[in-house]
Parts: sequence; structure tokens; C-alpha cells
Amino acid sequence: MVALSLAKLAGATVTVTLTTADDAIWLVPYTAPYLPLSTRITHGLLFILTLEVLACGCVAISSLFQWVVASKKTSSEVKWPDEEIILGSIGAGLCWVIAIALFVRKYLKKRRRAAEQGLHLSDRELHRAVTQKVSNQYGSIPSEDDNDENLVSSRPSPWAVISFTTLGALDEVSYFPSLLLGGIFTPYDLCLGTFFAACIVLAVVTLFLAQCKPLLDFLDRIPLYGIVATFATALTLGVIFDVMMNDG
Repeated sequence: MVALSLAKLAGATVTVTLTTADDAIWLVPYTAPYLPLSTRITHGLLFILTLEVLACGCVAISSLFQWVVASKKTSSEVKWPDEEIILGSIGAGLCWVIAIALFVRKYLKKRRRAAEQGLHLSDRELHRAVTQKVSNQYGSIPSEDDNDENLVSSRPSPWAVISFTTLGALDEVSYFPSLLLGGIFTPYDLCLGTFFAACIVLAVVTLFLAQCKPLLDFLDRIPLYGIVATFATALTLGVIFDVMMNDG
């Protein structure tokens, strides 16, 4: 039992780490060595805290689903399937919907990128477009040649860190309630795993970015819809197994 709990906790930690690490590059300028130690610590703690709040929000959403299902089942005179089957079906369905939505969005992005390349932009225009895209996603990342005004302020920027963390993790946390409903992780696993994952990501970005850059590039190439579809398949098979066991 303890081994299973530890395995679920490790699974939650790995899942959150793999899906959020590649979107945390924006942390680099906010934890840069030229910033005061207090500012870097503040930014790091805000990053961890924001991810924890998002995880707690996922727990609240899944708990609401569970409460609604339990209430309907208690008040209804119609015989309902087992609660595990209902919640597992909801979780699997949500995962499939999210996976399909992510796939469609990825496909549309590729189409749009191909159309932009067909416009034969000049080198200068292309450079400006790419720079603007990176700036919109992660904020300006300072380099040695940047002017002082492009550097992150030495004072803490709490709202910037909270905003970037939330926007960067929205896709990743969107399917967490489904995993909770399907019983893959418990709320305890998800919340504690998110904390460990946030600490790992923060350490990688601030201390080992150069060494881990190839790994981050590899993770960035793994489509999120593939990860969600894998969980959806596992949940679907679990529901089918539960139905077969009940019929038997």
C-alpha cells in the first residue's frame, strides 16, 4: 500500500515536471544572478505557490464533479452504475476532449506557420516576428548585449511571475481534474507532486539550464495532446475493466 502511494506520488511529480519544464524558460531573467537574492527567492516562491494554487483548483473542480455525481446518485430513484465507473467515464471523456482540442490547435498552428512561411518575409521582418513571438510568450530574456532598460527590475515583479506561470501552465493543468476523477492520482498526490515538480523545474531553470537544455528541447518536441491521449486511453481501459468486473 505504501509502495503504491509512493508510486502515485512519483508519477504525479514526473507528470507535472515533464509537462511544465519546457514552458518555464521565461523564469531565466526573473532568477538571473544579477538580481538581488531576495528578488530571486521571491520570484521562485511565487512560481511554486502559483502552481500549487492551480493544483488546488484542479482538486476543487474534481471534488465538485464528485459531489454532483454523488448527490444525483443518492437523490435519483434510477439505479446508477458504480460511482467509480461514472467518475472514470467523465475523466476519460474530458481527457479525450482536451487531447482532441490540443491536437486541433497544434494542427492549426502548423497550418498558420506554413502560411506565414509562404509569404516570403524578408529576413528583417522574419526576425522581428520571431522576436515578438518569444517576447509575448516568455518576456524579454536578457543577454550580455542587452541594454539596462531591457533587464528585469531588481525589485520583485509578483504579478508578472504569477501571470507567466498561470498562462504557461494552463494547458498542462487542464487535464489534471480528469486524472483525479479517474483515480490515477489522489488530491494529495497531485498537490505534493506539484510542489516537488515546481522545485525541480525551478532548480533546473536556475542552476542547470545549460546542462538540461537538450532535455528541455526534447520535452518541447513531445506533443501535449499525446500525453493527454495516453492518460485518456488508460482511463478508458480502466472503465472498461470496471464494467466487465461488475457484469461478471
